[in-house]
Amino acid sequence: MNLVLLIILFLLMIYIDKVRGIKLFLSLVFNFLILMVLFYLIAIGLNPIICSLIACIILSYVILFYVNGENIKTKSSFKSIIIVLLILALLIFLITNLSRIAGFGIESYEEINMFSYNVKIDYTNITISLILISLIGATVDSSIAISSALYEVHLNNLKLSKKELFKSGMNIGHDILCTTTNTLLFAFLADFMTLMIWFYTSKYSFLDIINSKTFACEFIKILFSAIGCLLVIPITSYITTSDLKKEEN
Repeated sequence: MNLVLLIILFLLMIYIDKVRGIKLFLSLVFNFLILMVLFYLIAIGLNPIICSLIACIILSYVILFYVNGENIKTKSSFKSIIIVLLILALLIFLITNLSRIAGFGIESYEEINMFSYNVKIDYTNITISLILISLIGATVDSSIAISSALYEVHLNNLKLSKKELFKSGMNIGHDILCTTTNTLLFAFLADFMTLMIWFYTSKYSFLDIINSKTFACEFIKILFSAIGCLLVIPITSYITTSDLKKEEN
């Protein structure tokens, strides 16, 4: 069944755009392999945070440059994503340590009870790694949407000043922000639906739910993804505007 769905996905991709569809499908394969390598490196004891940051940069590079090519739009977007990752990495480290969301919640005890607890891995670093990986997709999507739209605005009106072009980028960001945050919310609810039903049947109170480590961890992940999308709007708008005006000169 998985193979059938994979074939359907591939056929739809090449139906929409033959050349780019094949590239997009291959980029999915590359990204999957990158994540597998990341998990292996973490498992053998390398620092999860450093490995995840490097993996996020490589993933962004593959998504942007392999599929869309090397141009001013992808270059501006790539620089913006690196800046956002570096800013958020520090914030994620602080919040994860303060909130103590690392490790497993009591809801997971039944599933992990059969396994050995003698695992020499820092679960705080693992949690930071998971948050970094989870925010990269939405951040890349928002960034390339802004840089591409801003490029078209510039191309169709070369007389716009740097300030006006930046304002256009921010306006574009406002338009995509609503749909992006709602997409993240729906993804969170869909992923968390089973656990919410479990909370309800186990008669968890509202306070029990919001203080649950499992709930807090997932909620913080989605919040960081939203923060990433918010941060990338002004950063991408500024960098793209600067690069476009620099290209004029």
